Amino acid sequence: MKFKTKVVIVVLLLALMIGAPPGLGQQAPAEKQENLYSVWMKLSMMGHNQSEIESILSDITKKQLLRLKNRLRRDVMDTLSYINLRNEIDLSRTERDLVLIRDKIRTEIRFAGLENDRLLPLMIRHKFGISLHNI
Repeated sequence: MKFKTKVVIVVLLLALMIGAPPGLGQQAPAEKQENLYSVWMKLSMMGHNQSEIESILSDITKKQLLRLKNRLRRDVMDTLSYINLRNEIDLSRTERDLVLIRDKIRTEIRFAGLENDRLLPLMIRHKFGISLHNI
């Protein structure tokens, strides 16, 4: 009886391994719309600026766009906090240090595709105390 049970289990496992395509449980439903955040980040990484991305995503509602931008802003702020930007600003002694800090901030903003965002530099100035003119 134990042998029959083991054989049945092995046969079922083999049938599942052969019959099911790899990653079946991880595939998203075909009718599900792709995540807007992922689309924005892909376009940003391909080199599109904020204006181009917004024109590509012109079919989404203003509320969705606002929610998406808020998430991107939070991600930029979290990343700047994670790299301990406040400490770097406090330890900076020369103008060159501030230029390097501003370059880091610009890189994060460009990576998120928020070059034309007006709120993000204000948020950065409020939280970190560094002015970002020229962004």
